[in-house]
Amino acid sequence: MSQFHRDPLGPISEEVTPIDHEILRHGGTSSNIERLPSRLRQSKRSSSDVRQQVEDLVYEVSYLKAELQWQKESRRILEQFQGRMFQLFHMMEDSLAQVTSRLHESERRYLNLWKLDTDKVDSGGMI
Repeated sequence: MSQFHRDPLGPISEEVTPIDHEILRHGGTSSNIERLPSRLRQSKRSSSDVRQQVEDLVYEVSYLKAELQWQKESRRILEQFQGRMFQLFHMMEDSLAQVTSRLHESERRYLNLWKLDTDKVDSGGMI
C-alpha cells in the first residue's frame, strides 16, 4: 500500500480579517476562523461516532460550497467595479484633455481679441 504524504496547512496570513469577524458575529464561520489553533484543537476532540462524523463532514462541505460561491460572487462584483472605475478614469482623462485644449483655444482667442501677438506671449502656460 502506498504511503499517504500529508502536507501541513499553510500559514494564516492574518488571524482574523474584518470580513471573518463580521461573518463570525452573524453566527457563521470561515476557513480562516476554522484554521485558528483553538478551532483545530476543538475539531480534534470530535466524536468517534461515524454517523456524527459523516454529518459534520456533510455540513462542512455544504459550508465550504457556500463560502466558495460567496467568494466567486464577490470576485465578479469587484471585477465589475474595477471595470467601471477604468471607464470613469478614461472618461475623466478624456474630459481633462478636452478642457485643456479648449482652455488653450480660449487663451488664443482672448489674445487675438486684444490684438496681442500670441508668438510673443510666453507659451509656457496661461496669461
